Amino acid sequence: MITKVEHNSDVYISIRRQQEENKPELPKSATLAERIMWDANKDDAEWRHEIFAHVPDFLAIYFATKYGKIFNKSGRRRANEFLRKTAKNVLPRFERVMKQYEFKHYVSGDRPFPFIEQLENIAQLDRAVIKSLANDIANFMNENYLLATEQYVNHDPKDEREARQRLDKTYALIAKLTLQSGTQPPYWQQFTKGRTCVTSDKLCAALLRMFDAAWWYRRLKRLSDIKREHLAIAIGQVQKSASPYVSKTTLHRWVEQKRANWQFLKEFELRDDDGNTADLSKMVLGSAANPAVRRCELMARMRGFEDLAEEMGCVGEFYTITAPSKYHSAYQSGGFVSNWMGNDPRATQKYLCKVWQRIRAAYARAGIRTFGFRVVEPHHDGTPHWHMLLFVRPEHVDELRDIFCYYARLEDSEELQSQKALKARFHVEPIDKEKGSATGYIAKYISKNIDGFKMDDEVDEETGQKAKEMARSVSAWASHHKIRQFQQIGGAPVTVWRELRRMGEDTEASTGLDVEFAEVHKAADTTNWSEYTKLQGGAFVRRADLIARLWYEREEKTNAYGEPVDCIKGVYCTLVGDDSPLITRIKNWQIVPKLAEAAAQAGFDGANSAPWSSVNNCTQARRTIKDKETVIPDIVRKAKEIGITLDPEKDPFMIHSIARGAIYTENGQSVKFHANGHIQKIVFKSDKVKKSLARCESAISRIHQRIKENGKNSSGAQSGTA
Repeated sequence: MITKVEHNSDVYISIRRQQEENKPELPKSATLAERIMWDANKDDAEWRHEIFAHVPDFLAIYFATKYGKIFNKSGRRRANEFLRKTAKNVLPRFERVMKQYEFKHYVSGDRPFPFIEQLENIAQLDRAVIKSLANDIANFMNENYLLATEQYVNHDPKDEREARQRLDKTYALIAKLTLQSGTQPPYWQQFTKGRTCVTSDKLCAALLRMFDAAWWYRRLKRLSDIKREHLAIAIGQVQKSASPYVSKTTLHRWVEQKRANWQFLKEFELRDDDGNTADLSKMVLGSAANPAVRRCELMARMRGFEDLAEEMGCVGEFYTITAPSKYHSAYQSGGFVSNWMGNDPRATQKYLCKVWQRIRAAYARAGIRTFGFRVVEPHHDGTPHWHMLLFVRPEHVDELRDIFCYYARLEDSEELQSQKALKARFHVEPIDKEKGSATGYIAKYISKNIDGFKMDDEVDEETGQKAKEMARSVSAWASHHKIRQFQQIGGAPVTVWRELRRMGEDTEASTGLDVEFAEVHKAADTTNWSEYTKLQGGAFVRRADLIARLWYEREEKTNAYGEPVDCIKGVYCTLVGDDSPLITRIKNWQIVPKLAEAAAQAGFDGANSAPWSSVNNCTQARRTIKDKETVIPDIVRKAKEIGITLDPEKDPFMIHSIARGAIYTENGQSVKFHANGHIQKIVFKSDKVKKSLARCESAISRIHQRIKENGKNSSGAQSGTA
């Protein structure tokens, strides 16, 4: 008899086999966040799924990664405790924010809006999907327009009243569909509640916007960015211990956009009607778009106000206003604010603007006048607060402080139970000249919120990090939330100052116009903000009493939606009248790609951008054209075969752009040149949109023509009667 001997190793092999057979499988529908946690711990998958079922992946990954680190370091119990705490503290905040983006604009009696589900998930969509969604919505709007106006195609309106009724009815239909998407239609408030009637031209422009995929793309992209950042604030990704001021995603996107903008500036240049060119990047670096220039200009204006205040006998006061605790997401020391109401920085900025509106109205009623500057900067969690440097007459100091104190501490005043809390909400500090000038008080706030100039060794009080490094995050914060960081209070407008400085030292023209105007021009040209303000009417001047003002000229071409465009062209003296302006913008510049001499001689090597003219600037050629002599004639010949006439001698720039891959459109045809010599006909997805727009424009044109004819007939009848 043979006895089977069992070894201890056989038992362990059997146990491992049973574990493998009974091991839970990862569901195919598992998100990336769930897969990350699965790799760390293959148990508790269903429980984890219940927690993160409704959390977007771009947020859940943050917690999943942290879960994996805790599991590997401290084990399953600690990792699961972390998730329980997250579910208790974070998910209610997440849901509070999500409710603000629910689509409640369901209008009864109209065609259902079929894109609600995509819009609810807008924060998770990438740019390509958002662009596709914008095209779909624009097509949907056009289809509804076609259905609504089918009855009018062969039936012109009898009179102006009927034409207007048709337009109102059509606009109301498309506007209500737009409302269902959670988007405010153009001119909707004025159309429904305005005291004055919206003009027909404005309604037509509004319709064209709602038919335009590009318009929808801009709005959807903005909605996606706002919601994404708001959710990041809710779950704690924007705070001192994570990413101060803005989330890492928003900061990265801002940095990439800056890089792309600079690349664009290097590849393009300005060209006037005579063919003269100017370096686009140098022009931008010399303008207020350059942070260094903007900082220097702000300091010059601030110093000018300080000199003017000293001359007027005014004193400086430095005010700080902060929102109540419910507007703040997280404590600086760490941890969530329990009574946070789910707002974002834009809502807090609206609150602060409302407080300032009440303060300004109150001190105006009291006969107090001020001038100075306001600076907006964020707390570590992105919540904005204000610093204001104001100059006021000495006899009004105490009363102005009381007004500020009352309105700044009015909301939720019951939470201000200590001196520390009172000071945190509102604080005022008189400018002590022995400690430094008024300009010195605000200089660090200006530098910190622009480029961190001369702050290499400074530490940011909010974050504990280097102030110069944090300046980038502050700029990204202001850019994302569209918050104006610096605001002048009182004084003469800086836009006129800048336009006068464009005239340079040409005092002959300004003197010939008016002596007082020439003095204003001289003060601006010599960067004397104090003198400029005095000559314009003083620190408390009304706009109607300015000596120099901007002069606008209406462009011959309308914008993409048929609306007239008024552009700054110069300045005029109010003592003489706006019929005698001084033109400061004589040349008409066009943004075009650089045509480097070496690249042109080599057959346009490296020139890979299309111009902003009649060719599309969206497409960039990635090929190199080696043989200019054979390529250009080949383009002309192939284009002629499909009915497009190109003349290299008449417009060489145009054909060079096409050779670099630009899309050219003529007579409704769009073509693109390929490296192999083939010319491809381009068919856009938005052809339906274009046809609908053409039909809309045709209908509008007929309406306007009928109105004109009725007007002529009416005036003729009146003449005959007379």
